[in-house]
Parts: sequence; C-alpha cells; structure tokens
Amino acid sequence: MKVMVRLKKITPIFVGCAVFLALTGCAGGFDAAGYTEAILDLQFQGDIRNARTLVAGSTQEELRQMYQEFVDDFVSGYITDGMDLTDTASQEFRELAAMIFASMRYEVGEAKETGKKEYEVPVVIQPTDIFLRYKELLAEDALKISEKVKNKTYKGTEEEIQDQVLAEIAGHAYELLKAAYEDSEFQEEQTVILRVKSDISDIYSIDEDDMNNLITKILRLDEIGG
Repeated sequence: MKVMVRLKKITPIFVGCAVFLALTGCAGGFDAAGYTEAILDLQFQGDIRNARTLVAGSTQEELRQMYQEFVDDFVSGYITDGMDLTDTASQEFRELAAMIFASMRYEVGEAKETGKKEYEVPVVIQPTDIFLRYKELLAEDALKISEKVKNKTYKGTEEEIQDQVLAEIAGHAYELLKAAYEDSEFQEEQTVILRVKSDISDIYSIDEDDMNNLITKILRLDEIGG
C-alpha cells in the first residue's frame, strides 16, 4: 500500500469575501486604497471596523460571517479535504488557520486611476513558507507510515488498514501544520496588483482573479504543486 499525502490545489472559492463585498461610490470620491485595505483586513485579520464603515449596507454579523466562511472554505477545501475529522478537530484546524491568516504581512499602496471608475492598487506582500513546510512535514510523516505498513504494524483487512492509515494521517496533520506555522519564515517583499472597478450600478469590487492571485502568492500555494 502506497501512502499518498498531498495538499489540494487552490481554487477560486478562496477569494472569499472579496467576491461578495462591494462598495457604493459616493459623491466625495472613491477611496480605492482604503477599500482594498478594508477588504484585506477583513479577509486576513477578521477586522470588520473599516469594512463596516466603507461597505454600504453591511452589518457586523454579516461581515463576521463572511470572514468565517472564508476561513472555513479554505480549511475544508485546501487542508482537511478527504479527512474524517470530529467537530472538535475541525474547529481546531479553523482556529489555527485564522492564526495563520492573521500573521500575514501586507501593505496597501497608493491607488492609480486607470480608467473611468477603474483603479489599480499595489499591495506589497511578504510571502510565508508555512504551507511549503507543512507539505514537507506531511511527506516525512507519510514515509514513516509507509514503513509501518510494510512492517505490518496495522492489523485487519486491507480496507481496515487503509482506514487506520488515514486516521493516523489526520491525527498528525494538525500538529504538523502547527509546527510549520511556528517555524515559518517570511520571504522577500513582492508587489501584486489588485484591480478595483465599478459596475454599471456604481458598485465597486476587487477583481476576483487578482484577489485569488494575492492569496496564492502570499501563501506560496503555487509552489506546492499537485
């Protein structure tokens, strides 16, 4: 039996609240940089203060729910996919993911107007190697489990052994991700551009692909592979 452990590739569901939050333009002009910072602070820090002020029609409860959905979607879609976890274990992963997001380093620059009601907002990020470390730790753990399989440490039918292997992988995953987080390092700064524009109803939002790219780059998910 070959033990395979891999992280699921990121998909557009992880753009999170950037898809759902839009800002109505006002007579005093649109602050694209302020809006972008508010969205990033909500998405990574769970900080609703600026978003509550800037995003028209939003309530504290709605903003908190959007943040929680972003964390939940990332955990279930990227980290724990395929794992059979208890509610307690799932909650532990969500809390750890929230800590990881809160540690992200980014700085929003000055917006540049590129067209009618269109802006480019530079964001300087410092990518983290948390998930690269996590992948390495998972691979090391998988080798150890493979040896146990070869040595017939697990008992039962092939299906029962498979269940035991998956349970052990899931049981170790949280501690491995926590260790990766605690030992993580930040890399050199790089700049990503977020495009912000208005629709025909004068509602502004951040480009979905741009936000997805920022999340991918800051977490270095594009370096993990399949």
